[in-house]
Amino acid sequence: MVPARGNDPPRWGFGDVVRSGLIHRLVLGASAGAILCAAAACTPVRDTRGYVLNERVLSGITPGKDNRNSVLVALGTPSAIGTFQPNVWYYIGAQTEALAYKEPTILDQQVVAIQFNAAGAVADIQRYTLADGMKIDPSNRETPTHGREMGIMEQLLGNLGRFNAPAPAGGGL
Repeated sequence: MVPARGNDPPRWGFGDVVRSGLIHRLVLGASAGAILCAAAACTPVRDTRGYVLNERVLSGITPGKDNRNSVLVALGTPSAIGTFQPNVWYYIGAQTEALAYKEPTILDQQVVAIQFNAAGAVADIQRYTLADGMKIDPSNRETPTHGREMGIMEQLLGNLGRFNAPAPAGGGL
């Protein structure tokens, strides 16, 4: 170490740093930090999506007594309204867990279907859980179209020479 002059702080040389063990402590600290970051990346992430079911509020809704407005005030806007049955409101919520790069798994799912009669009063309340769900396999087929398949060059150059420039008005030059 170079001796300090006056109020100057001591200056460290590379040999002083190596002898003090500072490099070893820095490498050890960086390694520990990298291991902690890698471990944190493997921690599962839980996520709640959609409607969070409130049992107390839901138990306060009574068929025959409540109507659309009281349900709207108590539960809020529904997650979905029946496409073919517009008198059914669905409140859908799910809890998922994702681990690193893997597809999230559904831990819990709650669906509350509230059916209204023609007058707008609550007729029935049904609850569905994850066990009531069915796994579907969407089709990956393509819809056929009429016509022929065009290549990239035909698409790029297909309109060249297809349009004529308009004739100037009044016979021009």
